[in-house]
Amino acid sequence: MNLRPGARPLAVFFLGSLLASAACGGPPTPSPIDGEPICPDFEIGATRAHMRGSLRFPVTLTVREGKEPITRTTLTGRRSKDDPPSRILLSDQDAEYEIEWAQCENQRAPRTRVVARESKDAAEYACGNATVYKTDKLVTRKGDAASRTVHFAAPPKSECWESELPPAPPLPAPPAAPDQPPPDAGAAPVDAGATPVDAGTRPVDAGAPRDGGASGVAKPRRTGAADAGTTPPGP
Repeated sequence: MNLRPGARPLAVFFLGSLLASAACGGPPTPSPIDGEPICPDFEIGATRAHMRGSLRFPVTLTVREGKEPITRTTLTGRRSKDDPPSRILLSDQDAEYEIEWAQCENQRAPRTRVVARESKDAAEYACGNATVYKTDKLVTRKGDAASRTVHFAAPPKSECWESELPPAPPLPAPPAAPDQPPPDAGAAPVDAGATPVDAGTRPVDAGAPRDGGASGVAKPRRTGAADAGTTPPGP
């Protein structure tokens, strides 16, 4: 193959880079961060503006190989359990890394749910002095994607932004009951005693003969008894 003058060194450089990459491991691949906190969306103000969920104090993750940092990212939390996890780039190779966790000293201002220029908003945030609160070791094995998973270390301040709404207005007082009218002075008073006997009830006849029987029928006269005031009939 004929190469232009000056092209041969360039081809040798790319070939050497390719061989070095094959010897050291595959190209960097996205590696997930497991256990990142979930901060749901929230509302603020009287207009109930919809805001994106996030940590109040973001966390920075720095990966070092030896003393040299090879990647760094800022984590603000996932908005829901359905969101994909955050990822960092790690080479598919046998290696040992140091994972450094630090928390920003500055709060990240709430952002609206719909952000038109996400990259600009991210650049405006200033983390301030990030305080390291934990360091871990990560040992990766070539061909084992699970070994490149980074497990999130909870920070000292793990609270998320939450809804801040003005207090609801008090409920209206129930209408007052109408005044009861005074009792009528001309109304007849109710007799609290027993009901009086009707004066028109027919009185019992004191002159009626008493019946000696139980059913009120007169008893017949006994046979053979003589009437003291009656003349017996002739023969």
